[in-house]
Formats: sequence, C-alpha cells, structure tokens
Amino acid sequence: MKKTRSIAGLLAVVLLFLLPFSGCEKVPERTEVPAPIEGPKLADLKETDTLVIYVMQSFQRTYMPQIEAFRKATGVDVEVVSVVGEPEEFTERVINDMVSGSGPDVLYFSDSFRMDITKSALNGNFLDLTDILAEDPDFSEDDYIEGVFDACQVNGRQYTVPTSYDLPFAFSVAETLADIGFRWDGIDTMSDFIEEIAHLTPEASENNSGFQQMMNSKNYFKMLYRYSGIRLLDYENGVVLPDEKELREFLEAYKLFFPYDYDASGASQIWNRVDPLLSGIAAFWIPSFLTGIVDSISIMKLESLAYAYRVIPSQTGEIVARISSQLAIPANAKNTANAYRFIKFLLSEEMQLDQNVLLGMKPIRKSAIHKVIYETPALYENHGFYLDDPENLALTEDEAVALEEAITSIDRFMQDERVVLSNMLQESMLPFFRDEASYEDCLADLKNKLTLYLSE
Repeated sequence: MKKTRSIAGLLAVVLLFLLPFSGCEKVPERTEVPAPIEGPKLADLKETDTLVIYVMQSFQRTYMPQIEAFRKATGVDVEVVSVVGEPEEFTERVINDMVSGSGPDVLYFSDSFRMDITKSALNGNFLDLTDILAEDPDFSEDDYIEGVFDACQVNGRQYTVPTSYDLPFAFSVAETLADIGFRWDGIDTMSDFIEEIAHLTPEASENNSGFQQMMNSKNYFKMLYRYSGIRLLDYENGVVLPDEKELREFLEAYKLFFPYDYDASGASQIWNRVDPLLSGIAAFWIPSFLTGIVDSISIMKLESLAYAYRVIPSQTGEIVARISSQLAIPANAKNTANAYRFIKFLLSEEMQLDQNVLLGMKPIRKSAIHKVIYETPALYENHGFYLDDPENLALTEDEAVALEEAITSIDRFMQDERVVLSNMLQESMLPFFRDEASYEDCLADLKNKLTLYLSE
C-alpha cells in the first residue's frame, strides 16, 4: 500500500506541472482562482554550492555572455545544463527534472521555453518574489519604467521579473510617407492605422515600382495583433475573449489589409535593419532594439533623409508595451539565494546597457534607456560599412529628449502571450479574411479553442 500511495503521489505532482504546459482543455467559462498566499521573505532564501541553469543548446551562445558575466562579477559557481532538442523537448526536460526534485534554480523565458507563464504562476510553480523584492534594500521599482513590474504579477503577487520590453515604435522615411499620402493625424487606434495602410497600398504600389509592402515584412498579422493590446484570455477570472469588442474592430480592419499582407507560402522575414526603408521597399519598420532605433536615426541623417516615427496606439488608444523577456525561480529550486542574485544582476544598469547580453528588446531600467539615447555615438560610412564615430553623438539634445519621451511614455504593459494563442486566432479567422465564412462562425470556432485551452 505504501508503494501504491507513493506512485499516486508522484503522478499527482507530475500532473500539477504538466497542466500549465499542455494544450487541450475542457474548461468552464470562469475558473476558481485561489486566494494569494503570503510568499517567502528575503531571509528565507537558501544557498547551495552551485547555481543550476538550463539552456537549450541551440540558444546557448545567446545565454552564455550573461552567465559568464555573472560568474565573473560574483564568483558564484554556475552549472550550465545544455539540453539538445526542439523547444518542446527542452520544456519537457525542465518540467520532468523539476518534478523529480532536481532541475534549474532559475528559469529564462524566451522562444525556447514553451510555457504558459500565467497558468504556471496560478498553479504555484514559481517562487513568490513579492515580499523578497519589497524587503530588499538594494531594489527599487522606481529605477524602472513605471508599470513594467505590474505586468508580471498574478493576483497582485510577483512571480516573474521582467528584464526587457517591446512596443510598436513605427519608424519611416518622412518622404516615403508623404509620397504614399500617409498622415499620422487621425490615427487614434490600431485599427485606424491598419485601415489607412490598407487604403493607401494599391496607389502606393502603382506609383512606385520599387515599393513592395507597407510593413517591413509580409504576414504581419501576428505582430499587429501583438501590438494591439487585445487579450484573448483573462486567466485570473477565467474569461474567454474579455476584449471581444476591440478584437472585432481589429479583425475587421485587418481584413482590409489582408490581400496586401498575406502570403500563403508563410514567408514572413522581418528585416532587422533600416535597409527596406532606405531602398523604398517598405514604408514602416518597427525596430526591436533601442540601439537599433538610435543607429537608424544616425544612418538617416548620414544619408540626408528626414525620418519620422510614432508609437502605434493599441486598439483602445493607449500605448501598450509587451514584456519581451523575464525570469522566475521555480518553487522547488534549491539555490534560491543565488537565483535571486542572478535576477538582480540582469536588472543592473551594466547588464541592461549591454545589448549583447540583454535578452529581449528594450531595457526596462530608466538609467540604461537614458544612457543609450544620450550617449550612443554617431555613425560614419566606410566602404559600405557603418562604424562608430566617437567624436560625435548620434542624437542632438532635442532628438534625445523626444525619443526618450516616446520610448518611456507607456500607458500599460502586458504579458506576451504564447504563440499557440495567436496561432489559434489566425487559424480561426483565416476563412473570414478569405470571405469563406462569416465573422460569427469564425469567432465561435475561436471561442471553442480558447475555452478548451483555458480549461487545461
């Protein structure tokens, strides 16, 4: 009997960890949410000899600069477990090892980790960091963009810590916008933006033989949705499509743009440089990295081109940013003290300033944002390459003030949703975009998929 109970107990633990990562469900429209439990204190953190970090082998070169910098700065012994395989295999390995009592002491959240962060937090899989951060005399939320930590809370408790964010900063050549007749005046919502570029695309393509598309990529649907600020699920209250009105406005607008954006081949290469704007191929580019924005302005000035930019508003008219990288400590981690030190290390100004080690898009630390904008050198061209000009700054004082205001004036931060959810949205709505099914029928299909997912 004892053996039977032991196996049953292990299966229960396995089920607890697998629920957040699986993909099928039977849910009610609302789910019971447990009341928040008081989390551990700063004094409760425990240290072992080694900090264990799992990385997906194909992403190892991305993570090692951070890990090596931490080792050098702190002297902490870090064991890097390199996992071979696809993202799903990596996630399964991490979960299985945690269930068995081993596993990592700190979790990176990136494209290599197919975890539903909010579900996992609700299931108690992460250490509650709320009281730890509040008691830490060396940590202050005032050092970071206002509201960024709130996006990583579940039921008012801090289970993950953000390290970077992304927002729809639309960058253009001013002359190109004038040529195609685009004006930012009157663009108050995401659907306004989509409707306008859909309206202007045919004439722009006809009048400019080099012009290919409005955005810097085809198949931009998922990116536009990501920037819309629309939620497909309200996990904490168990509600499917809490923003249904805004979703319909967005989808009806995108249907107008669909013929000019959709490529059935699946091609969706996104240029990570300003080239498509300089060549006139595209009208809008959304740079991922803050250094890329500053360098692009420098290049435009070098090429004697006027630039234009604006952050595209969400479907509610707010400026909404998404968390692009974050970390958590597993609830059963052994070396919680050094896991927390590692997280704080990645929040330091030194690490936030280094684009080579910053996972994600734009730093969240105010001082790091300020230094990038105000201290990045200008560029000069040398045999087709752009090199740093240490004698000059990329931006004038006025340009720096305006850019810092645009980058940090954010009304709301959101968790980045799992790709599986945006895939559901696109798959369900494709017949609507193609005029093969009604909006209502496609919405019903989407609701069924989301309800199943939420019930897992």
